Amino acid sequence: MLKTSGGEKGDRFPATALAVLLLCGLSFVAAGAQDMPFLKRSSFESGGAVGWRPNVPANWRVVDVEGGRAYELTAAGPQGRVRAPTSWSLFDGYDLTSFELTGRFKSTADPANMLGDVCVFFHFEDQERFFYVHFAGASDEVHNIVGLVNGADRVKVNREAAGGSTARLKDRGWHTFKVTCDAAGEVKAYIDDLSSPVLTARDTVLGHGLVGVGSFDDTGLFDDIELRGNRRPGPIGRSLDKAEPRGEPARGRGPATK
Repeated sequence: MLKTSGGEKGDRFPATALAVLLLCGLSFVAAGAQDMPFLKRSSFESGGAVGWRPNVPANWRVVDVEGGRAYELTAAGPQGRVRAPTSWSLFDGYDLTSFELTGRFKSTADPANMLGDVCVFFHFEDQERFFYVHFAGASDEVHNIVGLVNGADRVKVNREAAGGSTARLKDRGWHTFKVTCDAAGEVKAYIDDLSSPVLTARDTVLGHGLVGVGSFDDTGLFDDIELRGNRRPGPIGRSLDKAEPRGEPARGRGPATK
């Protein structure tokens, strides 16, 4: 959790802005969160990331930042057999059919690269079967989308036309986020404005799985992450226990070819 202290210069959030965020959060809970059980919250203040499963552990760490602690992705992971995000850390043990994930994130990619991204993963079965929300500073066929990886290169599945979604990750400051998915496969993704989604989708090809955070091939910080959701009945499937990278050689790319 990153500290705030009354809105003095250099604080992460002034007190008035923090109050607005808290009110937005309360109205969000009242509007739809009450029917989803609370599962886990991570502020990383203990100095560890207990309960998180990163695909490349060496690329993740808890760091001191701005008067608190946060979970940092320090480097991109290996690109696998299919074109897909390379870095994720998942909440371990929560095989969910529906969920809502809220928190804060910050891109630490080179500011000159407006395609720097931060991702939220869900219905994660293994490294080639999952959905992800790609938050970026530009919108097109592969940036600022809801993407599906299903044994082949990722594809855009959100309703918004390519280039038509609202892209708000245009700086290297902190942003609030919320991603929800119900049992019917209705997905909504929010950034900063938690009352109006920037991305929407409906897809049931993957009906359950793990939830987490990461990036397609950039770096970032994550904090104050809260998970609510409904578990899939029965034990976690074997595929979820093997959600690890295969370590194929990385493919080269330019900044516009994610």
